[in-house]
Amino acid sequence: MPYNPERNELSAEKKSLVLVIILFFDLILISSQIILRNKHSLLQTIIANMITPVQLTIQKSSDFVSSELYRYFFLRNVFKKYQLLKKKQIDLKIENYALKKQIRELNVPKGVQGKFAHFITATVIAVDVNFPYSSLMIDRGLHAGLAENDVVLNSDAELVGKIVAPLTAFSASVRLITSSIGGTGAYIEGNMLEGLIKGNDGPDCHFQYLLAGKTVLLGAQVITSGTDLIYPNYLPLGRVTQIEQDYLTQKILVRPYFVDKPLKKLVVLTHE
Repeated sequence: MPYNPERNELSAEKKSLVLVIILFFDLILISSQIILRNKHSLLQTIIANMITPVQLTIQKSSDFVSSELYRYFFLRNVFKKYQLLKKKQIDLKIENYALKKQIRELNVPKGVQGKFAHFITATVIAVDVNFPYSSLMIDRGLHAGLAENDVVLNSDAELVGKIVAPLTAFSASVRLITSSIGGTGAYIEGNMLEGLIKGNDGPDCHFQYLLAGKTVLLGAQVITSGTDLIYPNYLPLGRVTQIEQDYLTQKILVRPYFVDKPLKKLVVLTHE
């Protein structure tokens, strides 16, 4: 058989490869028999050192994914709970408003029950400190259906004044009949003597254009006449407190009923 150098080189390479494999396995067997101080074999230590970084990477990735998933579902649940609580809060506000409206309707002052078709109750929230007999402010406004010149009474259905500007959605100004601005058509109930009631920003009002031909008694009741086209007729206004005779007219002072009563709850006549 002729000599083939290439074939001999391949055989030598195969032998070398087999030798390396055998040595590698011998090394593995030897390392498995070597016990280190930590009571683990050298092979186990090598494998552990090779696997540990991979395990740490997998563990950290798993922890990150778990925390993010937990955070996502937790925040999602929290947001759902927030939406439910928000809806419940709105429902409670609506229910509270309805209950307050029912309370207002139940607490209708006796003086106006059955007398007026359209009215709402209101609470005084501010009084002009400089002119306490001129105007005040109530807690109802355009939102409740109020308009300028709506008539305002106290809880005994006695005349207080009328709604004037400024008028906002949830508040309104009331010009009192004791104000120096404007006037009220009225007459004395006992003898039907008619005139114009004017205020002077004080607790009393006075009659104008009241003829001296008829006798007026102290304490006589004064009621509205309706001639001013603002206040309905026959509303109780006040009583006569002072009488002075002049040449052709009488000077008569009238104390409105509301002056001597607490002004907390008022009644506004709407669409009268």
